[in-house]
Amino acid sequence: MAAAAAPELPGPGGGGAGSGGNSDPVPLMDLEALFCKQRDSFKANMAILIQQSTESLMQSVDSLGQQVTSFNHRLTNTEVVVSENFVKITEMEAVVKTLQSQATVLLEHVNDLENRSRRSNLQIINIPERSEKDQDPTKFVSNLLMEVTGPDVFNNPPEIERAHRSLGPRPGDAGAGKPRALIVKFLRFQEKETVLRWARQHKMDYRGSELRVYPDISAALAKNRAAFNAIKHSLYLKGIKFRLLQPACLQVSFHNENLYFDSP
Repeated sequence: MAAAAAPELPGPGGGGAGSGGNSDPVPLMDLEALFCKQRDSFKANMAILIQQSTESLMQSVDSLGQQVTSFNHRLTNTEVVVSENFVKITEMEAVVKTLQSQATVLLEHVNDLENRSRRSNLQIINIPERSEKDQDPTKFVSNLLMEVTGPDVFNNPPEIERAHRSLGPRPGDAGAGKPRALIVKFLRFQEKETVLRWARQHKMDYRGSELRVYPDISAALAKNRAAFNAIKHSLYLKGIKFRLLQPACLQVSFHNENLYFDSP
């Protein structure tokens, strides 16, 4: 049997065998070479396109890698600083606690010293404003105490070291507002105690005003002593004997025993 003839493709003119065209058919080998050439060209073009596309991506990856390295370095430094700061904060907390305890002790000492400096002082309430007029306040208070207590307490006017009105605005001339307290410092502590005891047992009147006498104490001590008011009222209603001792200690007498409390 004779071999079949190889197929022939039309040439550039598009005419086939027997079509009457002028172009000769392209051999299969030449077509294969043409395909190989086009394939190689396509591969080269694709390689160039891929390289161009990945260059910017690689640059971005390199930049990102540098940033990550920088962030890692900064994170390492931050961890070191945080660790050092944690140690310092722990040390500072210990120092602050120590200073707080020392400040508490110092405040207690200052308050104690302030009240000790007032041990010879009394506050006299309800003395009408301007009663002393142009007189020396010390002589005015000394004569006032002789007048309201009578000769049974003092043979001679008590010696006053200093006397002045408490700080604050002066009430109006029309008598509006309560008169300011008069702070009195006695030269002798015993005379101050005598006046205080007498005032607790007697009524003191001066020009139609009932005077009240209290120890002169700091605001902090006054707050501590006032904290016992409700308990003192309850003890009074139950008939239980008690005393508030200096500086702020409650002594309760119960079943022939003296009990002491430094807080409510």
